[in-house]
Amino acid sequence: MNGISFNRTQLKYLAIIAMVVDHTAWGFVEFMSPLGQIMHIFGRFTVPIMCFFIAEGYRHTSNIGKYISRMMTFAVISIIPFYLFFHEEYDYRQNIIFDLTLALLALCAMEKKSWPKPLRTAAVAALIAVSMLIGGWVIMPIVYVLVFYYGRDFKDKAKKFCFFTILMEVVLIAAILLNQRYHFSGYDWTVQERLYLLGFMIALIPLSRYNGEKGTQVGGRYFFYIFYPAHFMVLFGIKYLICNFTWQNVYVLSHVVALGIALIILFYVIIQPVSRAQMAVTFFMTVGVMYIYGFLLEITTNEVEGVYTATKLQYFAEGLVMLSITLCVQELCHTRIPSFVYAIEAVVSSFTVYSLFTYRQNGYMYREITMNTTAGPFPRMEITDYGIAFYLFVATFFAVCVLIIAIGVYSAKTADEIQKKRLRLLLYAMISMWAAYVIKPLDLTRGYEIPALFIPISATFLALALAKYSYLDSISFNFSNAVDRGREGMLIIDRNHRVLYNNDYVHTIFGNFSRYHDAYRLPHAREAFEGSITKLELPSGTYELRVEPLMEQGHHTGDILWIFDMTEHYEYLSKVEEYSMHDDLTGLLTRQAFEDEVCGILDAGLTGAFYMVDVDRFKHVNDTYGHQIGDEVLIALSDALRSVAEKLPEGTIVMGRLGGDEFCFFYRDTTERKWLSVFAEGLIEAFDSKLAAIGHPDITSVSIGIAVVTEPFDSAHTIPYTAVYKQADKALYEAKGAGRRTYRFF
Repeated sequence: MNGISFNRTQLKYLAIIAMVVDHTAWGFVEFMSPLGQIMHIFGRFTVPIMCFFIAEGYRHTSNIGKYISRMMTFAVISIIPFYLFFHEEYDYRQNIIFDLTLALLALCAMEKKSWPKPLRTAAVAALIAVSMLIGGWVIMPIVYVLVFYYGRDFKDKAKKFCFFTILMEVVLIAAILLNQRYHFSGYDWTVQERLYLLGFMIALIPLSRYNGEKGTQVGGRYFFYIFYPAHFMVLFGIKYLICNFTWQNVYVLSHVVALGIALIILFYVIIQPVSRAQMAVTFFMTVGVMYIYGFLLEITTNEVEGVYTATKLQYFAEGLVMLSITLCVQELCHTRIPSFVYAIEAVVSSFTVYSLFTYRQNGYMYREITMNTTAGPFPRMEITDYGIAFYLFVATFFAVCVLIIAIGVYSAKTADEIQKKRLRLLLYAMISMWAAYVIKPLDLTRGYEIPALFIPISATFLALALAKYSYLDSISFNFSNAVDRGREGMLIIDRNHRVLYNNDYVHTIFGNFSRYHDAYRLPHAREAFEGSITKLELPSGTYELRVEPLMEQGHHTGDILWIFDMTEHYEYLSKVEEYSMHDDLTGLLTRQAFEDEVCGILDAGLTGAFYMVDVDRFKHVNDTYGHQIGDEVLIALSDALRSVAEKLPEGTIVMGRLGGDEFCFFYRDTTERKWLSVFAEGLIEAFDSKLAAIGHPDITSVSIGIAVVTEPFDSAHTIPYTAVYKQADKALYEAKGAGRRTYRFF
């Protein structure tokens, strides 16, 4: 695009600048003055630009439901600030965000293709009716949004925009003229007063230079929404002070502003990612708003009972503030605060509130309260004497603050740069809470008490700590819904090895521990996080470990340990391995497995005897009786081998089926031919017995060849297993030549 162009953010900033100029003119400049008219005409940039981006927002949003909810929320939030500033001008009519929300809903209705056309038409008509009844800019935002959405190109949009602007101006002029005659409306406008609305068309000039780029938006996605009600509050405050200037009014208004700021911060905290730290700061903000409201009630009440009631609310909120600030420190500092601290805070706060409600009966909080109209700039509640509950509450609050500072100092010793920034913000929040009480003795406020004014400052520091430096809190919180019920263990730690989150499954591996525990003190955890072990074998099972770093804004903020229960997997592999090593029919070792076992024995220099066993005339058995009987014969031979081996110490005999009817076994640590012969004879007889037991006596027999290993082989000249195997094979050949059902030694 040639020449000057504007991105989305720049056009939105232009819109809010025009809006501020326009509203400033409404509040402080004569309407028909040249300056006033220039400011109002410049202010007409706002509505067309806003409508243009409502149409663009609908076209590009990924979640129209959230978009509508956001618009509705801020339309409601803006009602009171809008009325505070515009009440005499607009009466019951609503703000521009309300009008834009109606326009967005009308566009949604038009695009709801699943609805019948009459229903869509009725929905748009109903929204137009609402706009006519209570809209601030009657019908115009709806028309403009539809024009910007359905126009073919910008030239077509501009033509339709100008046409409808002129048409609405003509209709408005006609209504003004009719109203001057028939007086059906309370708005006594003149024609020349409304001609400035033609300034809407000037907004087409910057819109025509829109380049379609997003731009860098300062202040976050909610800046433009929050700015709208906020600027009304500021303008209202300025207007109120100019018209009603007294220090008392300034004092009260400052607390109204503080309450508004606190509510905005509360909303900002609520929309942060859900986490334990977010809930803690939300708790602090909620009770902080309660405290400011109570203080505002106190300074606007002239009766002692009213001030007394406001004081009850303040102390109740202060007790919760004490609890909430402790909870904020725990969650933001990733530390464990003992339960008894919370218990003490709860007991002292409850006792304080009880004493305040019953001070007339027991005097625990005050001896007596009166109203003093001369002690300060306005009537105040005067305390005759404080009781034990007051001093106990102050001492407890002070002790809690000291404890929190101590925790911060201790945490800072091992903290990284990000954690130090978080701690610094927490320290600023603590200092802000006590600043008012430090200022009071210096008499810098001329008798005005200002503790409530510092609540938004403390809240700002806590909100910054939450939004900028509490990365892992939302991560760990959201993980809980995903993996708590699975068979995967998950352990999240920060840079100081403190546990931020773990699911229940982790306890089956590492035992019992609690949040903020030093993970490196858990058995095997340090080695796992450092990567020195990736597999853990425990009585409960076999686990694989994987560590992933957690990065946020380029900083290494912690680590996550994934623990996978691989017990069944390894058991399956063991079974597969076992099946691959054992013959399916007989359960004896396969050729390769048997060879590996015997090679290990021979390589170790051990002695013994290698037996080669063969079923006599096995082919004849298969041909005559069938392969099923042949298999039964082989099973009988394996059973016979096991039966004679059972009489020896475990591990003495290594048995295998090398294939077909060829069986081998190695008799360890025995070289005496006498005992080896006894064993061979026992095997021959055992086999005969097994055949008889299965109903096939004398259909075959076995022949055995024996090679005795009396000393280690010379591995430099021969392969031990091959040599022994060949010797046993030759001995077997001699046994078969000797008439079968016998054995021979090599």
